[in-house]
Amino acid sequence: MRRKSPYSGTIRHVRANWPGYLLVYAGIVLALLLLGLSMQEGWLSFVPLSLALALLLGYLLAASLWAAHRLYDQEGLRPYHVLFDMGQLKATDTFVYVDLGVRDFALQLSRRLTSGKIFVVDVYNPQWTLSASLKRYRAGQPHPPPDPRLVWQNGRFDLLPLPDKSVSTVILHRVVSEFWQQGDRMALLAEVHRILTPNGRVLLAERTRSQTNWLVMGPSALNLRPADDWRELLQKAGFIIVKETDLQGLITCWRADKPTPAQARQLSLNLPL
Repeated sequence: MRRKSPYSGTIRHVRANWPGYLLVYAGIVLALLLLGLSMQEGWLSFVPLSLALALLLGYLLAASLWAAHRLYDQEGLRPYHVLFDMGQLKATDTFVYVDLGVRDFALQLSRRLTSGKIFVVDVYNPQWTLSASLKRYRAGQPHPPPDPRLVWQNGRFDLLPLPDKSVSTVILHRVVSEFWQQGDRMALLAEVHRILTPNGRVLLAERTRSQTNWLVMGPSALNLRPADDWRELLQKAGFIIVKETDLQGLITCWRADKPTPAQARQLSLNLPL
């Protein structure tokens, strides 16, 4: 059996985001050409500028690849496993994994199960999730092998194909942020709230506008939401935040529980739980 590369996740990430990486690489090449030409022609004022540009772009390229390795490779942070542990899930449990057709992370989690089962609900729609890199990532995904621990379903962000109060755990690994409208994000969380049993838990992982992400993403970090916004979104959706874990500043994981009817009444009256 062929051994899987320890950088396979990074490679898939680069393939899905190749226009951005190509642009940075081209910028480095042009900056080095300008540096060489400036030194040859004696344009001394351009030497420090071109050198600084080459170093800056080189740093951004290296930092982005490091972040991709930590987020997507098996030897990295593996936030989906962190969510599994935060939810105190067992090998015999059944839970829902809301996906966008990425599949990799659900497949990894299924290996932790014995008689348990994952209902993987694909809510991708190009009208709701506009990311071109996500579309390329989906196109490169192989067909999943048959596995009794995995049930693949299609759904919508505003209509998950599950009955009310039917599951105890839902995992959302970098799914909510792919919906560009705030109302769509709230609608998805409302659907998660609907299908969860009282005391059920949603396990959420998202990149936030942290100092580390500023350093590895540069101006692109402006597209990320601060951690406070995610906390507020979970609370507005009717959840009680139980635990929060920051993974090296790159990604934040939350466990938020659906309150029981008694707890919901206390929250509506602003009474302490």
